[in-house]
Amino acid sequence: MFKEDPVFKALPESTGSLVTAIRKGTIALPDFQRDFVWEPRRTVELLKSIISRYPAGTLLTWTQNDDLAFGHRYFQGVAQPERRPNRLVLDGQQRLTSIYQALTGTGDHRFFIRVWPFIDRQAGTLRALSDVDLDDAIFSHDSRARSRFNPSNIEWQIKNATFPVSEYDRLRPWFKKLARSIETDRDASDELEELLNQFRDSYLQPLESYAFPVVDLPASTPLVAVCNIFETLNRSGKELTPFDLLTAKFYPQKVHMRDLWEDALNRYPLIGEFGVEAYSLLQAVSLRVRGTAQRADVLNKLTAQEVDIHWDATIAGMSDSLDYLKSQCGVVSSAWLPYGMILVPMAAVFAEITDLRSKARIEVMEKLGHFYWCSVFSENYDQGANSQAGADYRALRDWLFEEEPSRIPEAVENFDLVDSGLLLARANRKALFRGVMTLLVRSGAKDFRSAQAISSTAASTLDHIRVFPKTAIQEADFEDGDLRDPDLILNRILVDKETKREIRDRHFSEYSKGQESASQKKLSEVLESHLIEAGEGGGLMGRSYETFLRERLSLLVDLIEEATGRSIVYESE
Repeated sequence: MFKEDPVFKALPESTGSLVTAIRKGTIALPDFQRDFVWEPRRTVELLKSIISRYPAGTLLTWTQNDDLAFGHRYFQGVAQPERRPNRLVLDGQQRLTSIYQALTGTGDHRFFIRVWPFIDRQAGTLRALSDVDLDDAIFSHDSRARSRFNPSNIEWQIKNATFPVSEYDRLRPWFKKLARSIETDRDASDELEELLNQFRDSYLQPLESYAFPVVDLPASTPLVAVCNIFETLNRSGKELTPFDLLTAKFYPQKVHMRDLWEDALNRYPLIGEFGVEAYSLLQAVSLRVRGTAQRADVLNKLTAQEVDIHWDATIAGMSDSLDYLKSQCGVVSSAWLPYGMILVPMAAVFAEITDLRSKARIEVMEKLGHFYWCSVFSENYDQGANSQAGADYRALRDWLFEEEPSRIPEAVENFDLVDSGLLLARANRKALFRGVMTLLVRSGAKDFRSAQAISSTAASTLDHIRVFPKTAIQEADFEDGDLRDPDLILNRILVDKETKREIRDRHFSEYSKGQESASQKKLSEVLESHLIEAGEGGGLMGRSYETFLRERLSLLVDLIEEATGRSIVYESE
C-alpha cells in the first residue's frame, strides 16, 4: 500500500538549487518560525558534514497555492523579491539559513577554508578526507569585529592560502593567482593549479551538489496535521502552537494576530499576569462563533472575519473572568488557578453578562460562581478539557440567560462530591488542592505575618506546609488506618515563605508555644481563619491527627456547599 501511495515522499534537492530558491524567494519561512539563532560554530559543523557527505537531516516544506497563502517572511539576508513563495519551510530553517549565508557571504559572519590541510605539498597529491583536519581547515570570522587581520582582503587570502566559502564556484582565477604566488616556475605553477582544481572537484563539489532529502507536504494537508508534524519534528525547538498557524493564516487577510495579542496584553494586564495563552482567546472566540473549542475546529473553521468581530469582546471577557476569580474566588495568582481551560467558556459568556442590568447581573454572577466551584470540586476539567469547555459554554448560555433553561452545566447538575472522598484527597490532585486553598482565601484566611486577610499582594510569598509533620503522624494511633497519610489536602495550610522556614518540620503546637502570649492569641485567630480548631480541646493542640482532619472537614464542607450552591453527600460519619 505504501509503495503504491506513500503518505509523504522524501525527494533529494541539492544545496545549489535550494540556495537559488531562497535567493529568488520561491522558498520562504512561515511567519511563526523563530529567528535564526545558530552560532557560527554550528554552521562550521554543518559545512564539515556536507564536505564529508555525511547525512545532515531531512527538510520539511509545505506547498502553498492560491487557496492557501500563509503569512511568510524571507530568509535572513535575502532581499525582498516581488513574488510570493510557493513553499514554506517547516523544519530546516536553521540549516538552510546557515548554508545560504555561508555560500552567499551574507549575514554577520563569513566562513573560510584553508587550502593546505587538504593537500600533501611534498607528495604533490590530495590528502584522503579521513586525513584532513577539518577543524583546522574551516573557520568563521565576525565581519563586524575589529581584528589584527582581515580575511576578506585578497592579499591576505593568497598569502595564507585561505578563500571565502562564498567563492566556492568562482575559484579558478583565485587558484591561478595562488599557484603563481608560490611557484615561480611556469610548469610547477600549472601543476599546482591543476592540483588545486582537483581539490575543488573532489572536496568542494558537495557545497553545490549535496542533496538534502526534502519532504514536501501538499497544500491540502490539514492544519491540525501540520501542527502535529511540526511539534513531532521540533521537540527541542520553538513549539508551534495553533495561534502561530492562525497568525500566518490570517495575515494575508489583514488580521494581524500578533498585533492584536500585544494590544490585548497592554489593555488588560491581568491576561499577562495570569499567563493566559493567546490560543485560549481564539478558543473562546470559536466558542462564541460555533460553540466548539476543539483544535481541529479552531484551526480549520475559524475565520479572520470572525476573529475581527469577536476579539474585543473576548479579551474583555477574559480580563473580567480573571478579575472575578482574583477578587471573588481567592485565586490570588496564576499559581493557584485550578484550571486554565475553565477560563475559556467563562471568557466567552462574560461579554453577555456585562450587558445585563444590575439586578440580573448579580443573579447571573452568583450562578456563574456556582458553576466555577462545582467544576473545580468535581475535577471536571481533568480530562477532555476542550470538549468540556464546549459543552459548558453551550449549557452556560442557556442556564445563565434563559428563564426556563433546557440545559444545566454538567458539573452543576451532577454535583456529587462525597465528604469521605474529600477527607482522603491527597495534595497531588492539583486542581482540588488549589480549589480548597483558594476557597479558604475567599472565606478570609489570614496571613501569618500581618494577621490580615491573604490578598494578591502576598501571592509571591505564598506557600504551603503540612500542619501535622510526618513524624507526628507516624507516632499517632488511628481508628481509621486510611488516614495515616501526611499528604492529605486537609493537612495543608497556606503560609508565607518566612513562616515556613520558621516552622520547618515542627508541629504547630510546638510553634505556638514558642510564641509570646499576644502572639499566641493572634496565631490562634489565624489558624481558625484556615478552618483549624486552635483551642486546647481541638485535634491540633491535642495532637490527634484523625480528630484534626474530621474537625477541618466538617468546617470545609459548609464552605463548599455555600460556594457551589449544592449539597455534599455525607459518608464519613
